[in-house]
Amino acid sequence: MSALLSLVYPVSFLIVLSLVVIVHEFGHFFAARRCGVKVEQFSLGFGRVLWSRKDKKGTEWKVCLIPLGGYVQMFGDADASSAKADEKVKDFTEEEKKVSFPHQPLWKKALISFAGPAMNYIFAIVLLTIFLSIFGIIVVPPVVSAVSEGSAAEAAGIRKDDRILMINGEKINEFSEVRRFVQLDSVLNMTVLRDGQEVSLTAHLKPETGGAILGVQAVMTQEHFRSVTVPQAFVESVKEAWEITADTLVVLKRIVLGQRSADDMRGPLGIAEASGDAARGGVISFILFIIQVSIGIGLVNLLPIPVLDGGHLLFYAVEAIIRRPVNEKVQNVALNIGLALLLCLLIVTSWNDIVRIFVRLFR
Repeated sequence: MSALLSLVYPVSFLIVLSLVVIVHEFGHFFAARRCGVKVEQFSLGFGRVLWSRKDKKGTEWKVCLIPLGGYVQMFGDADASSAKADEKVKDFTEEEKKVSFPHQPLWKKALISFAGPAMNYIFAIVLLTIFLSIFGIIVVPPVVSAVSEGSAAEAAGIRKDDRILMINGEKINEFSEVRRFVQLDSVLNMTVLRDGQEVSLTAHLKPETGGAILGVQAVMTQEHFRSVTVPQAFVESVKEAWEITADTLVVLKRIVLGQRSADDMRGPLGIAEASGDAARGGVISFILFIIQVSIGIGLVNLLPIPVLDGGHLLFYAVEAIIRRPVNEKVQNVALNIGLALLLCLLIVTSWNDIVRIFVRLFR
């Protein structure tokens, strides 16, 4: 049984990662095809090819040995990250130029780059709309059903059956609203209703108490789901995607400005751990996690960091302003800096993951 449970984490992680990557790359693929650009390869994973086939339009679809990502290779691109066009593009015939990515108008290049992150958002919104249409909107009253031992909530004096009325001066109507404050603030000034009386409490969220975790739980029962129509579900899905995006940007801003610790950031191991926890929580929990990861991948790829889609969009924006392509040497330097930033981020988040996992194992 323990061996089976141990497989849940890597398997669920690969399912989440593969699905989100396929969605992202399909966005690039779909936009490229619609713009008349020839797509040479659509790859899930890297390294040795395990399976491949070519379709009627000449695109090679393949699955590779290392399933940690994927890419779409367009005709005329030097590499999968679209860093720069190969020297051979200079010798392309007129017919080849028509289907070559480097020879496309600026707006088409930008559209193709933007389509990957956009597809992640579309996928998340559609999946959440279907979920809400079937199960309804989760409405949980802000009543504490349990307080975790040793948590920030316990230290603040929060008790079972407390009803959370306000956090940092804002009224709380649903339990889900608590999550937003926990993600954004390290100090929560709370007002709770206890035995008919309002009580003021202050919770301090610290890295040693589990990072951005308050430590309160709510009971999820069928009564907490409110039925909605498909249009209502769609509106709620768009709102949820926007809230996740806005909250994430605020957190990133505070980390960059040094107003919040980077200890809460997760790397590959942390995402694998969260994937397994979500899978063990059931189908609903796993679907909601996939939605969050898809939005997260879409947002991260829109950041104006060279190597990412947002970096390419930044180059295209500069090109549109100065009326000529950004100098190739400048692009190469920027790409190297962007790659270095991502590697540093990977090291920091991986270290956080290792520390978090060790704490969890030996607590």
